[in-house]
Amino acid sequence: MLKIEAKKELPGFNLDVRLTAESGILAILGPSGSGKTMTLQSVAGLMKPDKGYVEVNGRVLFDSENKINLPVQKRKVGFVFQHYALFPHLNVWDNIAYGLKDVPKDEIRVKIKQLLENMNINGLEGRYPRQLSAGQQQRVAIARALAPEPDVLLLDEPFSALDPILKERLELELMDLQDVFGGSILFVTHDLNEGYKLGSMVAVYHSGAIIQHDTKENVFSHPINRDVAKMTGMRNLIEGVITGLDGENVTLDIPSWGEKLRVVSERAGNYFLNQKIIVGIRPEYISLAEKQGENVLPATVSHKMEGIASSNYRLRIKSDTSEKRYLEAVISKSSAGPLPENSDCYLQLHPELLVIMAE
Repeated sequence: MLKIEAKKELPGFNLDVRLTAESGILAILGPSGSGKTMTLQSVAGLMKPDKGYVEVNGRVLFDSENKINLPVQKRKVGFVFQHYALFPHLNVWDNIAYGLKDVPKDEIRVKIKQLLENMNINGLEGRYPRQLSAGQQQRVAIARALAPEPDVLLLDEPFSALDPILKERLELELMDLQDVFGGSILFVTHDLNEGYKLGSMVAVYHSGAIIQHDTKENVFSHPINRDVAKMTGMRNLIEGVITGLDGENVTLDIPSWGEKLRVVSERAGNYFLNQKIIVGIRPEYISLAEKQGENVLPATVSHKMEGIASSNYRLRIKSDTSEKRYLEAVISKSSAGPLPENSDCYLQLHPELLVIMAE
């Protein structure tokens, strides 16, 4: 288990985070400059917090109160940097062996051969980083991080420089690696899909703080506020008022639309009548209907961007009091015919797919 408490004051920015990570992958999401990489650096010993505490599997790496600050080489932490940071003057074998200076040569040979096999880079051991593809460099960087048998593995956006096909392949390899590694992995990413696929737990960062830390299902299905909702891809957010509560059924009044919506929520008991809330829905969850009914709203297509399998729409609810407000929808071509710009349609906001959160 990994425990982190880190406070660091910098000009114009304060980091103040606290989290725990069991064995498995913890995905860390958040905008640039929100403190994600600084958290990894605090664990690795590359940055010293002003105050804090870092513990891995019961071993204290840093404790500001007791003046404990283990050097990088004694922390047993593997770090894969965003651009891999391989040593250009060393070949693949020597890059992987770099952290094994105090290990007997026979043991080094066995360990590196196993890592070459595990990371699918057999035959590349004599090449230099400049002779490798981005995917091969990434595999070498992970092998180098794993060679000293770390207790925790830190990955700072390791797939950001890869093309989509290679990225998907290496994501699968990372999931397989987790079964072999067995320790805690902190995985920083800007990619929502990547974070959801790989992480069993998710921590959402904003302005140097963690605003939600939970299972990925809870973070994506039950964001605690507007900021988390936006950062996890719920781009359609509108203000409402609770006018009815009946078990898991919540009735909302949407003043800007002059409409009512029904929401089915297992957390309905957390809310009360006349409470102001935010209701959200993901663009992918909006569908088309043939006629008006419950949670079905007349709309007009204001903008369309066509993709290969689906189209992205901006749609304005006809009763909306603001001409500048719109809903975003991603609608599969297999489920709907063409919707030209300025055409009319009916939008279905399914009660089970709407999410409410306190304003």
